[in-house]
Order: sequence, then structure tokens, then C-alpha cells
Amino acid sequence: MESIFRFLVVASALLSMAFWSIPYIDYLWLTYEQMQILDLGGFGAIIPTYGITYWGTLVTWLAISAGLFFYVNAARTAFIVFMIINVALGLFYGISIMSPLEILIGSIIAMADGAIITMMYLTSISGKFSEKLGPG
Repeated sequence: MESIFRFLVVASALLSMAFWSIPYIDYLWLTYEQMQILDLGGFGAIIPTYGITYWGTLVTWLAISAGLFFYVNAARTAFIVFMIINVALGLFYGISIMSPLEILIGSIIAMADGAIITMMYLTSISGKFSEKLGPG
């Protein structure tokens, strides 16, 4: 169970890095017209997003993932809180237009995150989390 949990945490972190990077490499396989359509998305229209917010969110997810990998209890709580905040903020980001690859990776991340939450609270992995602040 431990190896499955850690695999899911690492896979979710790696896929998150790929997901965050896709807008910078979409042009490699999409046509000019498809790129124009992606640009019509209203992401950031209601709540403006800036580079620091965009990349800061990824860094936060990766830090939380590192904590989960080492069974830090604060990371388990942060994961749930950050997940709720991101879902709630999704209502205010505006219209989203994504490429098929973004949808695929986003869906896999969502399934992995659901499995991570389930394992953190409903399996033997739950007992591995303690009040420690770091690995060890």
C-alpha cells in the first residue's frame, strides 16, 4: 500500500509539472487556428492570474507532494485545504478552453488526487502520518 501511495504522489506531481507546462509547448502539435481558439479562453478574466500566481501554485503543490511523500501530517491537511481552495476558485477563473492533452492529463491528475485522499484517510497509510514537521 505504501508503494502505491508514494507512486501516486510522485505521478501526480510529475503530471502537474507537465500540465502547467503544456501552454508553453502546445504550438508544437496544434495548428495556428487551434492555438487561436485556445487563446479565446477567458482564464484569468474574473480573477487575473500572474506568472507568480501561476508558478507559485505549482510550487505549492510540489511542496505539499513532497510532504505527502514523507508522511508529514501538515502536508495531508494542506493538501485538502489547497484542493478545496482551488476547486472553489475555479468558479471565478472564467471560461476555460483546453487542448485534448490538457484534458487528459488533468483528468488523470484528478483521479490520482482522489486516490491519494482516499488512501490518506481510509487505508493503513493513514497511520503513517504523524505530527512531525519533516522527513525522518
